[in-house]
Amino acid sequence: MTQKSLLPVYLMDASPIIRLDGMDRRPPTPPDFTITERALIWDGLEEFAKDGRLRLIKQVREELSRWHPQGLARLMAFPGCRFDMRRTQGVTLEYQRIVTTYPDLAPKAGGRDPADPWLIVAAQKYGWTIITMELSLKARSPKARKNLRIPDVLDYEKMLPCLDLRTVANHEGWLT
Repeated sequence: MTQKSLLPVYLMDASPIIRLDGMDRRPPTPPDFTITERALIWDGLEEFAKDGRLRLIKQVREELSRWHPQGLARLMAFPGCRFDMRRTQGVTLEYQRIVTTYPDLAPKAGGRDPADPWLIVAAQKYGWTIITMELSLKARSPKARKNLRIPDVLDYEKMLPCLDLRTVANHEGWLT
C-alpha cells in the first residue's frame, strides 16, 4: 500500500490548463489533446486536487483568472488545491535571487507578479514538481530561443525537472 505522504505533489503552471482546453492561441485552435484525453486528464487533475497533490499558487490563479477562468473554477472546487506560500525573509531572498539571476522570468512591464519565479521557489522549498508546457531552450526552434523558461532554470539550478501534462498523465496511468 502506498502512503499518501510518499506520493508526489505537483505545482501547476497556468500553461497546461490553458493548453489542455486549447485556449492558448488566438483564435483558439484544436487542443493538443483529443476529447477523450482531455476528459481523462481533467478527471486525473481533479483527483489530484481532491487529494492535495495538485497545488495552484496565487500568481498562477491570477493568470488562469485572466486566460481560462473556467479551468481555474474547476480546480478551485477542491480547497486543497489552493496554495499560498508564506513570504518569509528566506523565501523573499530566494525569489529575489531567482529574478536577479534569471531576469527573463520577470516581465519588464505590466505590473503583474510573475508566476514562474514563485513556482521555482516553491518547488525548491518543498521538493514539489512543476507541471508546465514551457519548452527548454534545447527543445525550442532557433527562432524561439530568446528567453529562459522554467525548464531551463530548473536545469541550471540542478532541481527536480519539470514535467509536461502528457508525461504526467502517462506516468499516472490516466492515458492508456
